[in-house]
Amino acid sequence: MNTSSGFTLIELMITMAISGIIVAAIYSAYISQQRTYLVQEQVAEMQQNLRAGTLLMASDIRMAGYDKDGTGNYGITTATANRFVFTSDINDDAGVPGSGETLTYELYTPAGAGLTALRRVAGQAAIAENIQSIEFYYILADGTQTTTPTAAQLEDIRSVQVSILARAGREDRDFTNTMVYCPASNPFNPATGLCTNAAPATIWGPYNDNFRRRLLTTTIQCRNMGL
Repeated sequence: MNTSSGFTLIELMITMAISGIIVAAIYSAYISQQRTYLVQEQVAEMQQNLRAGTLLMASDIRMAGYDKDGTGNYGITTATANRFVFTSDINDDAGVPGSGETLTYELYTPAGAGLTALRRVAGQAAIAENIQSIEFYYILADGTQTTTPTAAQLEDIRSVQVSILARAGREDRDFTNTMVYCPASNPFNPATGLCTNAAPATIWGPYNDNFRRRLLTTTIQCRNMGL
């Protein structure tokens, strides 16, 4: 007598249920890993932009006012909260500042871009993209700190605290940015979780959008100023 065997309806339903649970777990793990990867990619992108901008900027600012022969033709010419212009005798020709010896650090909006970028010389391409804000905070020889030194104080600048806020190039719909970012002129207060001073002091944020951001503040010594 021949007999045949197979799955019963109950066994089939149980198998399908188990398979569904496994597939759902695999999909959930995949989505979680994908989100983690995207976050890490965005953070790496911002850190790379910040690093690229600050490394070159620090190297240049340390040379501000370099004047090997003491001609008096080199120094800081413009110092505001958002723009820093200086000259240095890079060519060692002891003349007036020539090509490449005047450097301007500022934000600008590249053609077709939705966010400002950091450039080193007016008219040249960006050295760091997706930079939302920048602040130059100047420390003078007598210890005075200001974002707006007078023309008479330009030669007294001894160091610059540069605060740069980078933004991710893409939105993350699973993230809402409600943070405030505090530049050097208005530092973060751990006791309150806010910047030390309220507006109208400089405060970046909260933006309440889906973009991640990173803030970097660094102090750069103007080694050739005051010599």
